[in-house]
Amino acid sequence: MKLSTFLTLATTSAIATGAAVWVSIDPAQGARKTSDAPADVPTDPADPGPTAPGAKTPPPPAIDRSHFTAGKTLMMEGRLGHPVLPADADSETFLFVDVSADAGRTAARVPLNLAIVVDKSGSMKGKRMANAIAATRRAIERLRDGDIVSLVAYDTSAQVLVSPTVIDATSRARLLERLSFPRASNDTCISCGLDAGMRMLGQRPGMVSRILLLSDGLATAGIRDLPGFKRQAEDARRLGASITTIGVDVDYDERLMSALARDSNGGHYFVEKADNLPVIFDKEMSSLTRTVANQAELVIDLAPGVFADQVFDRVTVGMGSQTVIPMGAFSAGEHKTALVRLRVPRGVAGERPVAAVRLRYDDLVDQKPGQCEGSLAAIATADTSKLSPLDGVVSARVSASETAATLETANQLFRTGKSADASNLLRRRAEQVRDTGWKMKQDPFFAGGSRGRGGGVAEATAAASFDKQSDALDRAARGFEGESPSAAPPPPTSTPAKANVRNAQADAFTLAH
Repeated sequence: MKLSTFLTLATTSAIATGAAVWVSIDPAQGARKTSDAPADVPTDPADPGPTAPGAKTPPPPAIDRSHFTAGKTLMMEGRLGHPVLPADADSETFLFVDVSADAGRTAARVPLNLAIVVDKSGSMKGKRMANAIAATRRAIERLRDGDIVSLVAYDTSAQVLVSPTVIDATSRARLLERLSFPRASNDTCISCGLDAGMRMLGQRPGMVSRILLLSDGLATAGIRDLPGFKRQAEDARRLGASITTIGVDVDYDERLMSALARDSNGGHYFVEKADNLPVIFDKEMSSLTRTVANQAELVIDLAPGVFADQVFDRVTVGMGSQTVIPMGAFSAGEHKTALVRLRVPRGVAGERPVAAVRLRYDDLVDQKPGQCEGSLAAIATADTSKLSPLDGVVSARVSASETAATLETANQLFRTGKSADASNLLRRRAEQVRDTGWKMKQDPFFAGGSRGRGGGVAEATAAASFDKQSDALDRAARGFEGESPSAAPPPPTSTPAKANVRNAQADAFTLAH
């Protein structure tokens, strides 16, 4: 069965069998039905429950099913924000999933399907165009025999410079010898370049498809609004492709470029100096050639009565009792996260199933469809002293999303001339992050305490996340300080100010990944 068919069937069949999820899960893997528990086995750790006459020891407490780890080529770790929830009140918690690709595994060579889409509007003339040519040359040199490459240049319209070409010794030499771009001129139609790039990619199953999009300016022709570019990102995703965006110098639209990358599961780079372009292209090609999984999708089936209020920082395909989150391709060592805010209804004390989580992907290491799954359940209790604080790892991810939103809000304040407000907002957020991070690191539960959930790689990564957030916030705040406010504020005009805005956006993209 083709992987695309496999994924479609897996997604659609889960809707029809949602109720069955909760009666077919192996208890060793996650949540079990509360109705299956014998009457004398306690499920509330706050209540030891009845003990059989003459028994010398109480029955064992319920197994902690608020987290799981599963997988092979792609490892999936799932966590609930609160292992223990109130039984007698509706509550809010988070579902957090971290998906990571095994850094030690190597995939059989899977051909790449690469479309390089380069801005050739008037602002690209001179050194910028020369560096764009050098970066494109570097990418072609890194391609392997059997890969496919195409090259598109755009200004007011798009021009196909290289139609899809299969790389071998002869074609590579020919491309490198003849590589050139038309003279830079005219306006900037980014959407024209993207449309042409997607046509060049086409539908090529069994390949890893990627668009490298380079731009140094604002969209002045074609699609100009953010919703329109989000639709283009969705079109790329449907092709099985992602878009990596590279903003050059300080005059491109960082919101547009970041959104294209985020919504298509690509990457985003800010290159302040054009002579760094070859390095960025080289980094992207290195990641592509180490791809170990493709077309990954996270499928979350919520237990009856549980609702998803918000999925943070990622696009979704459907919401409600089932949420599908496309995650794209993974290179060795890469990880991506998903964060969902949930509402859990009140109910009887005991184990409360919350969600079943499935990850489906094209396993390029084992060369077959890959899958792993797990389930999550909380303990509902009437004893408020037993309620758990927000899990430290989940707290770090929630904080990262809030920090990313703060960076973007500060950028918007600065664009309207409110530089002092932008800097103050960032400083306040930095203090909150440092305070939350310090308290979390002092918590023995987070550091490896009573439930044995702490002290591992996830906790170390979460601790580092707080440090990265405060560093990004301090850097952005310093960049906004000293800028003069304006009564009728124009966009920021100084190069350092523009660079600070784009650095902040790049940091926001990374933190929310």
